[in-house]
Amino acid sequence: MNKPITNGRVTRWILLLQEFNITVLDRPRKQNTVADFLSRIQNIKEDSLVEDKFPDEYLFAVTTQTPWFVDISNYLVTRKFPSHLFPREKRNIIQESARYSWITNELYKTKPNL
Repeated sequence: MNKPITNGRVTRWILLLQEFNITVLDRPRKQNTVADFLSRIQNIKEDSLVEDKFPDEYLFAVTTQTPWFVDISNYLVTRKFPSHLFPREKRNIIQESARYSWITNELYKTKPNL
């Protein structure tokens, strides 16, 4: 390192690369055909921006309603109620859940409607 380097990032890279034994081999163009080909490619759009608009771009939304049995199945699995329910709704869930069973991640109706 003969020159003083003021950029901290470059200094960090130099210190990191000094740990490795790196040798740079320079090949003539005739032997390195890939580099020769890449060096001859002309970049037509040098200052072009990334395209923000795509011709086939659409935005879709899928909306579903919550199934009627969600509160019953959650109660059967966890024995807990959602925090937004009133006491009357909690009693209804307890009564309704008595007719159903939760077996291997599926809800089964075990008793007829009363």
